[in-house]
Amino acid sequence: MDMIKVGPVGGQAGSFWDEKGRDQVAGIFVSYSKDAVESLQFLFYESGNIVLSNKHGVFYQSQNFYAVVFDYPSEFLTSISGYHGKLSQYEPRVLKSIKFSTNKGSYGPFGCTRPSTDARDFNFQMENRRLFGGFHGSENGSGVESIGIYVKPIISSMINLSIHE
Repeated sequence: MDMIKVGPVGGQAGSFWDEKGRDQVAGIFVSYSKDAVESLQFLFYESGNIVLSNKHGVFYQSQNFYAVVFDYPSEFLTSISGYHGKLSQYEPRVLKSIKFSTNKGSYGPFGCTRPSTDARDFNFQMENRRLFGGFHGSENGSGVESIGIYVKPIISSMINLSIHE
C-alpha cells in the first residue's frame, strides 16, 4: 500500500532514517536534555513479536531517559507535537521538544520547555489508528534533527457510509 509522507519538520542536513510501514507502535524510548530531544527509539508489534527499532539520534551520559510503554493493542498514538529550533546560531535545527499523545493520555513534553525565538511548532494529528503508517526523520551530531510520519490513504472500505431516507 502506498503511503503519504508527511513532514519531516525540523532540519534537513543530517542522516535520514525511516520506519515506513511499522504502524503498530507498542512503545517509545526518549532521551533528552534540557535543550533538545537527543534520541528516539521505537517498539513495534510485528508478526506476533515486539521488535525494537534502531536508535535515532545521539546518546550522552548526562541525558534524561523516559520509556513510554503503551497498553498495546488498546492504546495507540493520536498525535505527536512539539517544536524545533537551533541550539545555537551555528548549529543545524533539532527537535527541541516532543510530546506523544494517545487515546489514553499523553507523554511529555520531553526536552526544552521554554521555546526560543526561532522555535517553530509542529503538531501531527492522527486521531484514527488505521491512518498511522510509521515514522521518518533525520539525526545529526546534536540529536534528533527532524521527525515526520507516514499516513495511510483512506480507502472506501475504511469509510462507513449510511444512507437515511
